[in-house]
Amino acid sequence: MKMFWKPWFRREKKKAERLVENPLAVLRMAERAGHHAQSARGPLGRIWDDLQTALRLARAWSRRDYRGLTRGSIVLVVAGLLYLVSPIDAIIDAIPVVGFLDDALVLGWVFRQVRWELDAFREWESRQLAGTSEPPAPGGALPASAA
Repeated sequence: MKMFWKPWFRREKKKAERLVENPLAVLRMAERAGHHAQSARGPLGRIWDDLQTALRLARAWSRRDYRGLTRGSIVLVVAGLLYLVSPIDAIIDAIPVVGFLDDALVLGWVFRQVRWELDAFREWESRQLAGTSEPPAPGGALPASAA
């Protein structure tokens, strides 16, 4: 199945590489993906929490609130979200339930690739609520204040 969606994902990844140059465009795309995800909540149920985290991550990154991830990681997250909102991909989303199957597979793969970054972002969000806000350094290094 992976070789079936891989060409479409490569196309979205190329778009994502250009899109991350414009944080406002990432924010708009994250909003679109959030609206699209609401209609896919049932079929995407197993990855729903990671999807919601990825949407918050893209928004925080685009607002420059959070910078604790590498360029490659934000490109993967944005590419996954672009794949989700693309109406034409490996399986057309208009086909009930089955249309979101490839989206779930692609997003699941993306989230496995950026698992550490999603977890670090969730931790950062928790620290935000507690009053400490320094994100981890890109690539997993400790922030200067923790060293």
